[in-house]
Parts: sequence; structure tokens; C-alpha cells
Amino acid sequence: MIRTRFAPSPTGELHIGGARTALFNYLFARSAGGEFLLRIDDTDAERSRKEYEARLLNDLHWLGLTWDAGPDIPSDTPLRQSERGEIYAQWMDRLREAGAVYPCFCTEERLTSLREGQTARGEPPRYDGRCRSLSPDEARRRMEAGERPCWRLALPEGYSAAFNDAVRGPQSFPAGTIGDFVVQRSDGTPTYLFASAVDDYLTGITHVIRGDEHVPNTARQLAIIDRMGWLRPVFAHIPMVLSADRRKLGKRTGSTPIREYRERGFLPEALDAYLATLSWTPEAEANPFDLASLAASFSLDKIAQSSPVHDEEHLLHWQREAIKQRGGEALAAELIAGEPRFAPFEERLAPIVADLLEEAPFLRDLNEALSFLWSRSDSEPREPWMPQLAAELAKLASWTPEAAEGLLRSFMKERGLKGRAFFHPLRRLLTGRDSGAPLPLVVFTLGREECAARLGLL
Repeated sequence: MIRTRFAPSPTGELHIGGARTALFNYLFARSAGGEFLLRIDDTDAERSRKEYEARLLNDLHWLGLTWDAGPDIPSDTPLRQSERGEIYAQWMDRLREAGAVYPCFCTEERLTSLREGQTARGEPPRYDGRCRSLSPDEARRRMEAGERPCWRLALPEGYSAAFNDAVRGPQSFPAGTIGDFVVQRSDGTPTYLFASAVDDYLTGITHVIRGDEHVPNTARQLAIIDRMGWLRPVFAHIPMVLSADRRKLGKRTGSTPIREYRERGFLPEALDAYLATLSWTPEAEANPFDLASLAASFSLDKIAQSSPVHDEEHLLHWQREAIKQRGGEALAAELIAGEPRFAPFEERLAPIVADLLEEAPFLRDLNEALSFLWSRSDSEPREPWMPQLAAELAKLASWTPEAAEGLLRSFMKERGLKGRAFFHPLRRLLTGRDSGAPLPLVVFTLGREECAARLGLL
């Protein structure tokens, strides 16, 4: 069975890049009838926060994503790395017994100097293996004396990592470019590289789909997987989402939390459609606002290798399309639920809502555009013909937008009024505004009695 996972670190909020990674993992799993897991990678104890974890789960649920196993689903296997310490310790013991790791006592000062020297020579930064030659007796003596080493994976001589990326194609890391890396810190906690590899194996992850900034991590995780003798999962590295100036998204380059988009009024289906089209194009027949339809169309081999640019105008396009997709009836019901003053207009609200969607693509905009329904403008002057118009409207047999339009035009023609001299003061009196929905819709939505009251008949 296909099994994917999204494994965020709760050290901040969910942003565009992470949300797209979660969505792609979800779509791929569902496309194959597989399972999608949510794991919390909180090995960074200093920066991990419970409130960030709660927000992550909240945002993912809001986007419509569901998971078959996760930290909020009761299970015998915890899916927070901070709760899996005993599991990592057991596997570290196996590595020690197999002689696959060794203690490293190098100071941070020495390691910094080593990296700076390698960088200056144009070499890839890697550990030089100094502590690998320590005898077991020497290592034991130093630990008994109180030194706390980290533990490094002892890479086999000439080891090179190569794999076929499901998005990027063949990838290789020649021997000597990786170096013996840390799998357990000096305080006894596992590194991300080790914990993630163990967790992917134990939870049966078949496909690891993540951002291409993780490609170097994959080389090291493959070294762990190969040393353990585990079956390799398929790796698929999706291109990083960039800012408008083609830099990595960040606080200063347009990286906005999903929470903020929620607060601004974006619909979850608009975010889903937008995220899905960053590096991937659904089939023409797919409904971009339906996750099941997107999943049916999804495949890793159709993901582009070039980095997409985060574009809020593009996101706004999807918002407009998504709110149109919801339709006037559903949106009218949402408006009424949020603002009781819409209730008297319930039966007539949907048509004017549908008409306003292009210029008011958010619920708050719709609310504002329609606030004239309960807010009369008593300061606007009444033209002499307005009570007569109210009387004509009161006799209108069919109260529909079409009937209202016919009456308004015939009334204007019979009295020899010009368009602007008729429509502008009428709009000002009925809505207090210079523009908005077509006047026949305004009249229809207000209703007979309210129109009569505003026009001066009552």
C-alpha cells in the first residue's frame, strides 16, 4: 500500500511551501487508494512549541486534509518524535553493536574551523573522521571522565549515495562528499536525519515527498537506510516556491502564514486550487475545488522541475473562482448565519449575491456591499417622481428582477427622464452609494415595502 507523510516541525506557522508539500503528499496517497500520515518532527526541543503544533493541525484541517494516523488520533505508536525516545535509543544501540557509529569528542570550535577551511578551499563541508580512529578504550576513558560525545555514522569506505528521484530524475553523491555525520547529539537526543529515517521505516512510508532543499538530507538518510539494511522508499523532491524576485520565501519575501489567509477571508478551496497549481497542472476535467477530483488527476511524473513563484494575484484569481463556485444560494446562507440583519431578505438575497461576486470576492466584501439593505440613507434628496415610482412598484404583479427592470425603464421613458438623471438619484436614495449591483436587483432585494419607505410613499 502507498503510504506518504507530512512531517512538519512545530517551530513556526504553516506557510505556502509547507502547505503545498502536505497537499501533494495527501493527493498522491489518495490517488493510489493509499494512506496519508501526519507526524510532528519536534526533535528541536528548544524551538518546538505546542501552540504551533495546534495551529498546524488547525490549518491542515481547514484546508480539508485528513490523515489516517497522526498525533491527534489515538494509537499505540506515538507520532510525535519527542514521544519516541525509547524507539530511537533501541535503534542507536543496534548501530553501536554493529560498529556502525562512533563517538566524536570534537569541540564546536574545531568543527567550525574545519568547515571554514574546507569552504575556503572550495571543498564540500564534511567531517574529516578524526575521532573515528580513537580506540574503544580511549573513547570509554573519556566518557567515564565526564566528556559527552555526539555519535556519528561510520560511512563505509567509498560509499556513494545515488537514487532516482521521482521528480528530479537520477541523483548522485560521490564518495567522500558526505562525510561521517551526526546521528545522536551529545545530550542523547537523535538528530532529524536519524529520527526521520527510523520513523519512515517503522511507519511503512513508501514515498517521501518534500521540498528540494532536502536533497542533501536524502543522501545522508539513504546512508542510514542502507546501513540498516532497510528497503529504500521512493524520494520525490518538489521545487521550492520562490518570491516574486525569485528568492526563497521568507518573512521579508512574501511568506504569509496560512492562518493569515484564513483571517483575510480566503476560502480553503481557493488555497487548495492555488497550491495544487504550483508546479503541477491538473487534468482539464478535474475540478480544482474538489480534493477527490484533484487526487484522481494527480501524479508525481507531471510535477515540473522549475520553481514556481508565489503570486497573490494568482491566488486572488482562485478566490474569485472558488467563491463563484459556491454560488449565490450557499453564500447567502453564510451571510445570514454571520449577520442576522440579512434574515428579512433571505428569500431574495441569492441573486444579488451572485451578481456581486466579481467585485466582492470575499464574504466581508459582500457583507459591506450589501449593508445598504439595513442602512437607510435619510440625507439623500427625494425627487418629485419618487413617490410615483413607489406606487408603480407597489402594483407590480410579479416581484422579480426582470419585472423590476421593465418597470423602471418604462417609468423613465414615460416621464421623459434621461438615464443618469433617473438612475443616479434613485441609486443614491436606495443604497447611499454611487455604484453597486444593478438597480433592478437592488429593488428586488429590498422588497416592496422597503422600497416604498425609502422612496417616500410610506
